[in-house]
Amino acid sequence: MTSIVSSLTINQIRSLSTTAIANFTSDDVAALSSAQIKALSSSQIAAFETEDLTAFSSDQIAAVSIGSIVGLNATQLAVLTSSHIAGLSAKHVSALSTDQIAALGSEQVEALNATQIAALSGAALSTMTSDEVATFSTDEIAAISAKVVSALSTDFIAALSSDQLGALDAKQVAALTSDQLGALTSDQIAALGSDQIAALTAKQLGQLTTDQVGALTSDQIGMLNAKQVAALTTDQVAALTSDQVGALDSTQIAALSAKQLAVLSTDQIGALTTDQVAALSAKQIAALTSDQVEALSSDQAQALTA
Repeated sequence: MTSIVSSLTINQIRSLSTTAIANFTSDDVAALSSAQIKALSSSQIAAFETEDLTAFSSDQIAAVSIGSIVGLNATQLAVLTSSHIAGLSAKHVSALSTDQIAALGSEQVEALNATQIAALSGAALSTMTSDEVATFSTDEIAAISAKVVSALSTDFIAALSSDQLGALDAKQVAALTSDQLGALTSDQIAALGSDQIAALTAKQLGQLTTDQVGALTSDQIGMLNAKQVAALTTDQVAALTSDQVGALDSTQIAALSAKQLAVLSTDQIGALTTDQVAALSAKQIAALTSDQVEALSSDQAQALTA
């Protein structure tokens, strides 16, 4: 049967009751023009049966107005195809509520592109499950603004793979909160690139747990600047492995405070190279304990007095 919907004016479309919309057939849906769909209100959109929504083309879904897209309920959203989702504009995606975003399935989330993801708030992104986060490409992770990154839940951050975490740029890394940093596992910490480690603020570095500090590679330790080294707590310094201590250059050694030096174990002292020992200032040398001095090898002791 031929649908008469295509002959309806915009005003007539707007005047249709939700009951009339609910009684639409697939032929009626197919007959709707983009202009007619754009005229539909959020309550009219909410009145469509799920089988009618599946009959919508990607272009028809894209024609739904920004103000009316909020009318889609969880049941309706669940039947949208990947093509439907991909056809939504960034403004459409941005208009969706957190409840609507939470209603999307993994395949639908995977259909989102970088531009759409960049339009989502931290609260909306944080509704996603770990399986949904896993569908994000590195380009999509990189598209999230630093402001939004700081608003992401710890569960979202913890769900990031090494590759996804590696996609964060310096601004995004610097935006991570203490709670977010605390959610990173040792494996995630070890996967951070040198540029990302260098991007950590002194405050952020000082908030890492001893286990996280212990997970830093020698290359990562070598990227720390003097300000970052000085920001390490005594507990963090004490947690450094001998290999990590040995990776510190003379500038980093010189940045250690008397309190930081005082907590170095005899094993850590023994890991210092003669160049590192020679970089110690008179104030730092005076801070060494008798046990630390006794732990020095003859070559280290010679470098100390050179």
